[in-house]
Amino acid sequence: MERNVSIMKKFLSVLLCAALLISCACAEGILDADPEQVMAFNREALVTEWEGEWVLAAAYIGEDFADENDIEVKGLIAVPENAVTMSVKALLDASATGSDAGVMVDQAAYIHTHVYDIEAALTFDAAITEEPASLKLPWDGWDVSEMTGKWSEGSTYVCKGVGKLSKVSAEEKNLFFEAVTGVKNEAIADENMKYMGLNEAGQLIVCYSDDNMVKKDGDVAFAYIFVRAE
Repeated sequence: MERNVSIMKKFLSVLLCAALLISCACAEGILDADPEQVMAFNREALVTEWEGEWVLAAAYIGEDFADENDIEVKGLIAVPENAVTMSVKALLDASATGSDAGVMVDQAAYIHTHVYDIEAALTFDAAITEEPASLKLPWDGWDVSEMTGKWSEGSTYVCKGVGKLSKVSAEEKNLFFEAVTGVKNEAIADENMKYMGLNEAGQLIVCYSDDNMVKKDGDVAFAYIFVRAE
Protein backbone atom coordinates (compact mmCIF):
# COMPACT_ATOMS: atom_id res chain seq x y z
CA MET A 1 0.00 0.00 0.00
CA GLU A 2 2.79 2.44 1.00
CA ARG A 3 4.60 1.62 -2.24
CA ASN A 4 1.47 2.44 -4.28
CA VAL A 5 1.06 5.76 -2.47
CA SER A 6 4.69 6.61 -3.18
CA ILE A 7 4.27 5.77 -6.86
CA MET A 8 1.12 7.89 -7.05
CA LYS A 9 2.88 10.88 -5.44
CA LYS A 10 5.73 10.61 -7.93
CA PHE A 11 3.25 10.38 -10.80
CA LEU A 12 1.38 13.49 -9.64
CA SER A 13 4.68 15.33 -9.23
CA VAL A 14 5.62 14.49 -12.82
CA LEU A 15 2.24 15.72 -14.06
CA LEU A 16 2.60 18.99 -12.15
CA CYS A 17 6.08 19.59 -13.56
CA ALA A 18 4.84 18.86 -17.08
CA ALA A 19 1.96 21.33 -16.67
CA LEU A 20 4.35 24.03 -15.43
CA LEU A 21 6.68 23.43 -18.36
CA ILE A 22 3.82 23.69 -20.85
CA SER A 23 2.61 26.90 -19.22
CA CYS A 24 6.09 28.44 -19.32
CA ALA A 25 6.55 27.38 -22.94
CA CYS A 26 3.26 29.04 -23.90
CA ALA A 27 4.29 32.28 -22.20
CA GLU A 28 7.72 32.28 -23.83
CA GLY A 29 6.10 31.59 -27.21
CA ILE A 30 3.84 34.63 -26.84
CA LEU A 31 6.70 36.93 -25.89
CA ASP A 32 8.65 35.83 -28.97
CA ALA A 33 5.65 36.33 -31.27
CA ASP A 34 4.76 39.30 -33.48
CA PRO A 35 2.62 41.60 -31.28
CA GLU A 36 0.33 42.42 -34.20
CA GLN A 37 -0.41 38.74 -34.74
CA VAL A 38 -1.05 38.14 -31.04
CA MET A 39 -3.51 41.04 -30.97
CA ALA A 40 -5.37 39.89 -34.10
CA PHE A 41 -8.84 38.78 -33.00
CA ASN A 42 -10.60 35.73 -34.40
CA ARG A 43 -13.98 37.17 -35.30
CA GLU A 44 -15.41 33.75 -36.15
CA ALA A 45 -14.65 32.21 -32.74
CA LEU A 46 -17.85 31.27 -30.87
CA VAL A 47 -18.24 32.45 -27.27
CA THR A 48 -18.73 28.87 -26.12
CA GLU A 49 -15.04 28.34 -27.03
CA TRP A 50 -14.06 30.77 -24.26
CA GLU A 51 -15.20 28.45 -21.48
CA GLY A 52 -12.56 26.95 -19.22
CA GLU A 53 -9.61 27.76 -17.00
CA TRP A 54 -7.04 30.32 -18.12
CA VAL A 55 -3.73 31.68 -16.84
CA LEU A 56 -2.15 35.04 -17.67
CA ALA A 57 0.79 34.55 -20.03
CA ALA A 58 1.64 38.12 -21.06
CA ALA A 59 0.49 41.72 -21.08
CA TYR A 60 0.54 44.25 -23.91
CA ILE A 61 0.78 47.99 -24.43
CA GLY A 62 0.10 49.38 -27.90
CA GLU A 63 2.81 51.48 -29.53
CA ASP A 64 0.55 54.46 -30.31
CA PHE A 65 -0.91 54.48 -26.78
CA ALA A 66 2.58 54.27 -25.30
CA ASP A 67 3.86 57.16 -27.42
CA GLU A 68 0.83 59.35 -26.64
CA ASN A 69 1.21 58.80 -22.89
CA ASP A 70 5.01 58.79 -22.51
CA ILE A 71 5.18 55.09 -21.66
CA GLU A 72 8.60 53.61 -22.32
CA VAL A 73 7.45 50.00 -22.26
CA LYS A 74 5.48 48.83 -25.28
CA GLY A 75 4.55 45.66 -27.11
CA LEU A 76 4.36 42.31 -25.33
CA ILE A 77 5.33 42.35 -21.66
CA ALA A 78 6.43 39.48 -19.41
CA VAL A 79 4.33 38.90 -16.30
CA PRO A 80 5.02 36.92 -13.11
CA GLU A 81 4.12 33.24 -13.27
CA ASN A 82 0.56 32.58 -12.07
CA ALA A 83 0.00 36.28 -11.40
CA VAL A 84 -3.60 35.95 -12.60
CA THR A 85 -5.86 32.99 -13.25
CA MET A 86 -9.31 33.23 -14.79
CA SER A 87 -12.28 30.88 -14.86
CA VAL A 88 -14.71 31.55 -17.71
CA LYS A 89 -18.26 30.27 -18.05
CA ALA A 90 -20.63 30.55 -21.01
CA LEU A 91 -24.10 30.68 -19.45
CA LEU A 92 -27.15 29.92 -21.57
CA ASP A 93 -30.04 32.32 -21.00
CA ALA A 94 -28.34 34.09 -18.10
CA SER A 95 -30.14 37.28 -19.17
CA ALA A 96 -33.55 35.60 -19.37
CA THR A 97 -36.37 37.00 -17.25
CA GLY A 98 -38.55 33.95 -16.86
CA SER A 99 -39.43 32.77 -20.37
CA ASP A 100 -38.65 29.16 -21.24
CA ALA A 101 -38.09 30.36 -24.81
CA GLY A 102 -34.98 32.28 -23.77
CA VAL A 103 -34.01 35.95 -23.80
CA MET A 104 -36.12 38.64 -25.46
CA VAL A 105 -33.85 39.63 -28.34
CA ASP A 106 -36.42 41.65 -30.29
CA GLN A 107 -38.83 43.61 -28.14
CA ALA A 108 -40.83 45.04 -31.04
CA ALA A 109 -41.55 41.57 -32.45
CA TYR A 110 -41.64 39.95 -28.98
CA ILE A 111 -39.14 37.25 -29.99
CA HIS A 112 -37.18 35.14 -27.51
CA THR A 113 -34.01 33.25 -28.40
CA HIS A 114 -31.61 31.12 -26.38
CA VAL A 115 -28.32 33.05 -26.15
CA TYR A 116 -25.14 32.91 -24.07
CA ASP A 117 -23.64 35.40 -21.64
CA ILE A 118 -20.04 35.23 -20.42
CA GLU A 119 -19.03 35.45 -16.77
CA ALA A 120 -15.40 35.31 -15.68
CA ALA A 121 -13.87 35.07 -12.20
CA LEU A 122 -10.27 36.24 -11.76
CA THR A 123 -7.91 35.36 -8.94
CA PHE A 124 -4.67 37.27 -8.39
CA ASP A 125 -1.46 36.31 -6.66
CA ALA A 126 -1.64 37.41 -3.03
CA ALA A 127 1.26 39.82 -3.62
CA ILE A 128 -0.98 41.72 -6.07
CA THR A 129 -4.30 41.65 -4.23
CA GLU A 130 -6.32 39.27 -2.12
CA GLU A 131 -9.57 40.59 -3.55
CA PRO A 132 -11.18 38.58 -6.37
CA ALA A 133 -12.44 40.24 -9.54
CA SER A 134 -15.13 39.35 -12.04
CA LEU A 135 -16.18 40.23 -15.57
CA LYS A 136 -19.62 40.14 -17.19
CA LEU A 137 -20.40 40.18 -20.88
CA PRO A 138 -24.08 39.82 -21.84
CA TRP A 139 -25.25 38.50 -25.20
CA ASP A 140 -25.91 41.98 -26.58
CA GLY A 141 -22.28 42.96 -25.95
CA TRP A 142 -21.41 41.27 -29.25
CA ASP A 143 -22.27 42.46 -32.74
CA VAL A 144 -25.56 40.73 -33.50
CA SER A 145 -26.49 43.03 -36.40
CA GLU A 146 -26.48 40.05 -38.78
CA MET A 147 -29.58 38.81 -36.96
CA THR A 148 -31.67 41.95 -37.49
CA GLY A 149 -35.03 40.74 -38.75
CA LYS A 150 -33.87 37.10 -38.64
CA TRP A 151 -34.48 36.11 -35.01
CA SER A 152 -36.86 33.17 -34.57
CA GLU A 153 -38.80 32.32 -31.43
CA GLY A 154 -37.23 29.64 -29.25
CA SER A 155 -34.15 29.09 -31.43
CA THR A 156 -30.53 29.16 -30.20
CA TYR A 157 -27.92 31.67 -31.31
CA VAL A 158 -24.22 31.64 -30.32
CA CYS A 159 -22.47 35.01 -30.50
CA LYS A 160 -18.98 35.21 -31.96
CA GLY A 161 -16.02 37.55 -32.19
CA VAL A 162 -15.17 40.37 -29.78
CA GLY A 163 -17.57 41.41 -27.02
CA LYS A 164 -17.88 44.54 -24.89
CA LEU A 165 -17.81 43.99 -21.14
CA SER A 166 -20.83 45.32 -19.28
CA LYS A 167 -19.22 45.12 -15.85
CA VAL A 168 -15.74 44.93 -14.37
CA SER A 169 -16.02 44.17 -10.67
CA ALA A 170 -12.63 44.99 -9.16
CA GLU A 171 -11.08 47.62 -6.94
CA GLU A 172 -8.98 48.66 -9.94
CA LYS A 173 -10.97 48.46 -13.17
CA ASN A 174 -7.80 47.96 -15.23
CA LEU A 175 -7.39 44.69 -13.29
CA PHE A 176 -4.33 45.83 -11.35
CA PHE A 177 -2.29 46.39 -14.49
CA GLU A 178 0.43 48.33 -12.65
CA ALA A 179 0.87 45.70 -9.93
CA VAL A 180 0.96 42.87 -12.49
CA THR A 181 3.27 44.47 -15.06
CA GLY A 182 5.21 47.06 -13.08
CA VAL A 183 4.17 49.74 -15.58
CA LYS A 184 2.92 52.83 -13.75
CA ASN A 185 1.00 55.37 -15.83
CA GLU A 186 -1.97 57.62 -15.13
CA ALA A 187 -3.55 56.98 -18.53
CA ILE A 188 -3.73 53.25 -17.77
CA ALA A 189 -4.88 53.81 -14.19
CA ASP A 190 -7.81 55.95 -15.40
CA GLU A 191 -9.25 53.33 -17.78
CA ASN A 192 -11.35 50.16 -17.44
CA MET A 193 -10.83 46.88 -19.22
CA LYS A 194 -13.45 47.08 -21.97
CA TYR A 195 -13.32 44.25 -24.53
CA MET A 196 -12.78 40.50 -24.57
CA GLY A 197 -12.20 37.98 -27.33
CA LEU A 198 -10.10 35.10 -28.67
CA ASN A 199 -7.17 35.75 -30.97
CA GLU A 200 -6.24 33.62 -33.96
CA ALA A 201 -4.01 31.43 -31.77
CA GLY A 202 -6.84 30.59 -29.37
CA GLN A 203 -5.55 32.83 -26.59
CA LEU A 204 -8.09 34.91 -24.65
CA ILE A 205 -7.55 38.67 -24.61
CA VAL A 206 -9.00 41.16 -22.13
CA CYS A 207 -8.21 44.71 -23.19
CA TYR A 208 -8.93 48.42 -23.32
CA SER A 209 -9.24 50.37 -26.57
CA ASP A 210 -10.64 53.74 -27.63
CA ASP A 211 -11.87 52.06 -30.82
CA ASN A 212 -15.06 50.05 -31.14
CA MET A 213 -13.48 46.61 -31.17
CA VAL A 214 -16.86 44.91 -31.37
CA LYS A 215 -17.42 46.17 -34.91
CA LYS A 216 -13.91 45.90 -36.35
CA ASP A 217 -10.22 45.69 -35.51
CA GLY A 218 -8.65 48.81 -34.06
CA ASP A 219 -5.75 49.90 -31.88
CA VAL A 220 -5.58 48.09 -28.55
CA ALA A 221 -4.23 50.41 -25.85
CA PHE A 222 -3.35 47.78 -23.24
CA ALA A 223 -4.30 44.17 -22.65
CA TYR A 224 -3.86 40.89 -20.85
CA ILE A 225 -3.28 37.71 -22.88
CA PHE A 226 -4.39 34.45 -21.29
CA VAL A 227 -3.56 30.88 -22.33
CA ARG A 228 -5.45 27.77 -21.31
CA ALA A 229 -4.35 26.29 -18.01
CA GLU A 230 -2.99 22.80 -18.57
